[in-house]
Amino acid sequence: MSGRTRGEASFVGQQLHHDNCFGCGALNNYSFHIPSSFDEEIGEVKFHFQLRREHEGAPGYAHGGALAVILDETQGVLCHHLGHFVMTDGFSIKYHKATPLYRDLVVSAWLTSARSKRLYTKARIMLGDEVLVESKIKWYIIPERLFERRFGGQGMDNRLKNFLEPNRARAKEIRRRLRLQKAPA
Repeated sequence: MSGRTRGEASFVGQQLHHDNCFGCGALNNYSFHIPSSFDEEIGEVKFHFQLRREHEGAPGYAHGGALAVILDETQGVLCHHLGHFVMTDGFSIKYHKATPLYRDLVVSAWLTSARSKRLYTKARIMLGDEVLVESKIKWYIIPERLFERRFGGQGMDNRLKNFLEPNRARAKEIRRRLRLQKAPA
């Protein structure tokens, strides 16, 4: 996927973030290397992930902070795939059950609402049919000029900016298609 050219929409978080990102950065030794993938058909981020020993809290189980990182990264990347620069405004998390290490978990995130300067997302971590952790985040949409002024010269290589317009166009098409699917016949 990394061979995509300018003008095409993004499909994985690593296309959008800098290489030192704590959640997905390829060159950060402490990164979670989260392999988030965007599913155009349903307009969600969804991927499989295994937590390892370095994510441990209680013996054999994930640390709650590690789970929060995964959920924050997943939902933030979703916002980027939908064409927005964002910053976390409010984050709530519900831990339903202890999350085991070395198991094939499914992580997913979706948009629940959009307002003029805010996006609202939800995410969950599942093991089979069982919901282990859920979260909701309220995001502040950062205006492009502010993003450019604040982060433009700090190693972003215009990654996120190059995908912004194609991602917005794709998001508009996804919303249109999903509305049509929900409309009564």
